[in-house]
Amino acid sequence: MKSWDLFISIALFIDNHIDKTRQTLSDFGMTIALICMVLFDMLVTKSAGGHSLTQKITVPDSIRPSDLERGNIWFISPLRKRLQFWVYFASSFPAILISVVLFFEVELTSIMIQSKLKSVHSTKVIKGTGYHLDIMIAGILISISGLFGLPWICAAPVRSIAHVASLSKYSNTHAPGEKARLIDIKDQRLTNIGVHLFIGCTIFAATIIRKIPVAASFGIFLYFGIVSISGTQLFSRIKMTFIPTKYHPNFGYLRRVRQMKRHIYTFIQVIAAGLLITIKMTNFAFLFPLILILLVPFRKMCLPFIFTERELTELDGDEAMSSTFDDEIDFYGQVHLPI
Repeated sequence: MKSWDLFISIALFIDNHIDKTRQTLSDFGMTIALICMVLFDMLVTKSAGGHSLTQKITVPDSIRPSDLERGNIWFISPLRKRLQFWVYFASSFPAILISVVLFFEVELTSIMIQSKLKSVHSTKVIKGTGYHLDIMIAGILISISGLFGLPWICAAPVRSIAHVASLSKYSNTHAPGEKARLIDIKDQRLTNIGVHLFIGCTIFAATIIRKIPVAASFGIFLYFGIVSISGTQLFSRIKMTFIPTKYHPNFGYLRRVRQMKRHIYTFIQVIAAGLLITIKMTNFAFLFPLILILLVPFRKMCLPFIFTERELTELDGDEAMSSTFDDEIDFYGQVHLPI
């Protein structure tokens, strides 16, 4: 929890008017906080006579399959075990569910990034058949990874949006109190290549990684989780519940949708999110994609009986609470997922 608190404190340091210094500290807040937590843990360990009081990240000594029964054999043959014929057909059901999750992950990421690009660039950057190409390449990579027991690779919304946000350029000529306008996105590939090269080089930093407490890494996940929902309309509507009406901002869904209808829609969303989280934490987690798919017909067929089309359009929008900094916006604070 302390690592998460330190992440937030440094990230929100952007509120202070200290020119570019605060911007730099805010952008590297996560790295600074993680280093501080590691140093603090090392200090506590030293004061305890060298006895570590926290669990550290486990890193193997060599590059080998995690399944010890496989030895040094990386290739996993689908036919290495004799299975009954019906098993091959039955396995298609969980395969379809996993495919749904991967499809949502890849396509949602592409759409979110494309919408951000369209807001500042001309129509020539609109992605065409590339949507199909993305999912095809992801499928090929996942198939190859599965045969060798490697992690599956697909587009990650949080990291992808954070990358786009870090390449965004905001106006600095706006009036005090007005939100900075997004004027350009420096589209390039060098950063992506560099990031993944550094990720690959971490195999040579096992000694350093073993010193990172697991609790500190959980703080990173907690930070990303909270930041991902803090800018959504759902979070905004929940916040508006506790704010007097006279202090509400001039948002469309606040002006065009009655308060009771907003509360009902928010309640339905909270119940749906709670249902998904509950299923994900139980032995029925394999049904998560199925429940996710069922939310689509529920939205299309059931909600119109409660809300008008105009109300649903407003409540489905991405209009949410936003900051009004006088300078560039911290790119961690832009990583919002649609809920």
